[in-house]
Amino acid sequence: MSFSASAVLAMAALTSHDLYLKLIPYQPSPGDMLRVEYHNGDSFPNSQVSTKIDRLKDTRIEGGRDFFQFRVEGTATVADAKAPVNAGNFVAISRTVPNFIQLDAPKFEEYLKHEGLDSVIEWRKQNGETAKPGREIYSKYAKAVGVVSITSDGYAKPAGLTIEFIPMLNPYEIRPGFTLPVQVWFRGKPAPGLTVEASNASNGEVTKTVVGKTDLNGQILIPIPKSGLWKLHTIQMERRADTKEADWESFWASLTFEIQ
Repeated sequence: MSFSASAVLAMAALTSHDLYLKLIPYQPSPGDMLRVEYHNGDSFPNSQVSTKIDRLKDTRIEGGRDFFQFRVEGTATVADAKAPVNAGNFVAISRTVPNFIQLDAPKFEEYLKHEGLDSVIEWRKQNGETAKPGREIYSKYAKAVGVVSITSDGYAKPAGLTIEFIPMLNPYEIRPGFTLPVQVWFRGKPAPGLTVEASNASNGEVTKTVVGKTDLNGQILIPIPKSGLWKLHTIQMERRADTKEADWESFWASLTFEIQ
């Protein structure tokens, strides 16, 4: 795997940009057309930077058709999709190809603290690398749960992404005041110790909360105080065995859904 010099010089701020899917609507009728928006950035529920179309892979509705008609509209990348014809929950997914970025030591440490990557901070400290630039390969895995007509168990089926959120209750049977249990899987297994952030957009107001860390079973409870659009976010970062091209590799996960 090789990366261009332009990738090395990419703007540091973009490293902290989350990637997530926004469906319009989240609750279509059977066979309806869907607008799939790729939002990139930290200005939920809006997009700050469009995503390069050639970096997107596995762009589909699980068990259904691939997305099509990709284009850039302003700061968002957009595609069309067809909702399933059968009633029930469905999952839309996408991932990005791995990319490389290098940050100077202070910016890398700030990024690690912001994302709750305490184990990486401690490893760098114990191994005398706190003052070393962060050389990182990253990829992002976005997932959205919708529903056609009536709910089903489709929300709970793993999509086979390297890292993904799996709701343990149906988001479309949750109401404000409830709690949504979710599990994070990494490479097909529960992922403990990951910091999870939950964002909500409701009636023009946006809230963002660091909920905590996943337990030994990769599970965490997400308080749902409001209706509206919800986004969950987490990152797994590993030390690479081969550090020729990069020292670290990160895997970003997002999940969006709508609460009535």
